[in-house]
Amino acid sequence: MNLTSHAASAADMESDGVEWQHAWTPSQAHDSELVQRLPALQRLLLTTDGTVTTALGTVISEPVGVWLLDQELHTLDYDDYELQLQAGCDVLLRRVLLYGSRSGTPLLLGSSRTACGRLPNAALLALIDGDVPIGLVLRRHHIETFHAPLSIGVRSATGDAAALLGEGLMCRRTYTIESGRLPLMVVDEQFRADGFSETS
Repeated sequence: MNLTSHAASAADMESDGVEWQHAWTPSQAHDSELVQRLPALQRLLLTTDGTVTTALGTVISEPVGVWLLDQELHTLDYDDYELQLQAGCDVLLRRVLLYGSRSGTPLLLGSSRTACGRLPNAALLALIDGDVPIGLVLRRHHIETFHAPLSIGVRSATGDAAALLGEGLMCRRTYTIESGRLPLMVVDEQFRADGFSETS
């Protein structure tokens, strides 16, 4: 499915992009104007306070697959302010690529840091298995959550995103997933600002 009709608008966005903190939508008029140049789907996914996996599957009309790129259990050697964890606590570091499971279209690069001690063991094991999106794991295990934005915007792709999704501007979201007023994980997502297509 080709959703790149607004590619020129995204390409016209200033090379350094736009970024704002601690809100799903920009408060500055200039930032809002730049975001309005994105395709409607990219605007929706960038500023939603929910999980993007279900929305992606609906829009591309095919199931979304998860390709586990790498993961490791890591003991913090520093305090993690965003996770509210002290050095010595265990976290699960995970990077995945979401893709259209029939077309193979790469859709989104995601990375996460999960506070291992705050998830039920069954949910943690499901994440470690690697082939289920975070949002689905949380729903299956009836974990009520709240998404809190840290940094949202449109910026140049990082090296791994450029390699997997293509060069250019990316919609980028970094947020915490919280439960019981404590962060369970910090998630970073990147997806193309000019739309999704089979040739991405």
